[in-house]
Amino acid sequence: MTDVVKLAPPVPIGKVLDYAQWAFAIAAAAAAVLLPLSGGNGGTVAALLLTIPFAAIHGVRRYGWKLFIVFFVVTFVLSNFFENLSILTGFPFGHYYYTGEPKLFYVPIAVGLIYFGLGYVSWLVASTILDRADEDLNLHARSGRINVVLLPILAAAVMTAFDVGSDSVASTVAHTWVWKSGGGMFGVPYTNYLGWWLVTYSFFQVFSLIIALGSGARTVKAGALLPPVIIYLSLGLSSVSYFIGRASSAEFVKDQAGVSWSLSQLAEAMMTINIFGLVVFAFIACAKLIRGDGTTSL
Repeated sequence: MTDVVKLAPPVPIGKVLDYAQWAFAIAAAAAAVLLPLSGGNGGTVAALLLTIPFAAIHGVRRYGWKLFIVFFVVTFVLSNFFENLSILTGFPFGHYYYTGEPKLFYVPIAVGLIYFGLGYVSWLVASTILDRADEDLNLHARSGRINVVLLPILAAAVMTAFDVGSDSVASTVAHTWVWKSGGGMFGVPYTNYLGWWLVTYSFFQVFSLIIALGSGARTVKAGALLPPVIIYLSLGLSSVSYFIGRASSAEFVKDQAGVSWSLSQLAEAMMTINIFGLVVFAFIACAKLIRGDGTTSL
């Protein structure tokens, strides 16, 4: 008798994508928390780059191809428009320039992609805090109309909180971009953070209205919303690792205005900001998922 070899059934493509998005989320979290222990900011950069493929996979699963492409186009185009505008005119962020290549006009292409990846993560963290508000965006009910405006406002604050706790390291220390006249926030002007909120609010608001006029987000189990929260939490914890790596540093850096800043004090300030910013936002989102607010349990 000939033995019949039974082949294992193929793994559904949905399962493969689920595994892939978790892999990117875990890799981003590990990079954000572990790499800064050496004293550099490469962990945050690596984590931000990993949000791009994560957002691509998770976004298609969450919203479908059409809405995912809309989100990418809106975030990439508007962020590049405002970044280039600010470099040329000073509005809305202030006067600065980028040092990296390759560029789209005056802005590195990676910047627009990070706006997309980090923007997607921030959008879902805010939506989770608001009991999955992205599933209730419509212009025909009171709660839906409120969510259409409230979700972009909170998502912009969630995303700007990251910039408040990281921009000084990326610019004053790493010189990824340089502020021409320095600023009070360890070489960064306050206008940068106002500009970040304005720009991120703008593209979140556009996307919110597009969803409200369409079919909205797909309903998924709460566990599917955990990966972006983990990534966001790790971005906050990365500053703790960075502080550990820089706590004993006696080095100083100068901004373009010639003001000297202590690296250890800068690291301590960024850690404090992130503990009471990103970590708190992530904690609230986790609590919402665990309690099952507005959704099924994990």
